[in-house]
Amino acid sequence: MQKTINKSFNIEGVTLHSGEKSNLSVNPATANTGIVFRRVDIKNSNEESLIEAKFNNVSVSDLCTKITNKYGISVSTIEHLMSALHGMGIDNAIVEVDCDELPILDGSSLEYVRNIEEVGLKSLNVEKKYLSISRPIVFSMNDSFVKVSPSDNLEIDYTISYDHNLIKEQRFNYEFKDSNQFKNLISNCRTFGFKEEVDSLRKKGLIAGGSLDNAIVLDKKGIVNNDKLRQENEFVKHKILDFIGDIYLLGYSVKGAFEIYKGGHRLTHETMNSIMSDQSNWRLINEDNLNDKNYQKTYYTKSLAASL
Repeated sequence: MQKTINKSFNIEGVTLHSGEKSNLSVNPATANTGIVFRRVDIKNSNEESLIEAKFNNVSVSDLCTKITNKYGISVSTIEHLMSALHGMGIDNAIVEVDCDELPILDGSSLEYVRNIEEVGLKSLNVEKKYLSISRPIVFSMNDSFVKVSPSDNLEIDYTISYDHNLIKEQRFNYEFKDSNQFKNLISNCRTFGFKEEVDSLRKKGLIAGGSLDNAIVLDKKGIVNNDKLRQENEFVKHKILDFIGDIYLLGYSVKGAFEIYKGGHRLTHETMNSIMSDQSNWRLINEDNLNDKNYQKTYYTKSLAASL
């Protein structure tokens, strides 16, 4: 069944890119609403202030994910909240925010997850639908790629590669099981950056709110932060966190296997565009189909044969 939250919760914090204070409220929503952002600082019509969390509203995908509606109203740095909503199984919510960027918090999804657990979930007694990948797809940019294939679960096999002794090549294979697994394995993994890149971005007036409180910062010697890594492979796990949030912009919980090499926001968004450009790449299935193994086996066999 579709789910929302039992009651609203509020969070405030500093934004990463502008450095300003941001206040947001995550609110319950009715079935089939999806995830919708509302800019409460926009005093025009209610329609102008609403931004649906959909892949075709993505307007920027370099340093973060930004979505914009047809009126030019936008909200950015949504990926960590979207990851928490996807990972915790929330289908419907209205997110009210008083500026054009969500707070960075500690650089992970942990605070969102804690708040969701505190208020609890509510079943809406309307059947949940999933976006299921129908056939293999490969999308590449330079030396990065995403290989997509059918699966009856969300599987993410992610590899990153950096010229740094603490990272080098990290790989983690994550198969989503339930919200507890997401909370324990993924939700507290923080964003990271390299000191020389941070200094360069600050000179350009970017990441004004970035600090050691909301990111892992690396220099040539190691981690600049006083605290240790929260998890083994925290770097690649944060990339998985981002991917779980970005892929939720397809509008539904996703069933498919994704092998990702040197990914990022832009690669994910271009992959979503590629998936949705041809309806034979995907289909919507309901929970009955998901639980019917004979249906899945027959469907995936036909889909694979059709793609050969």
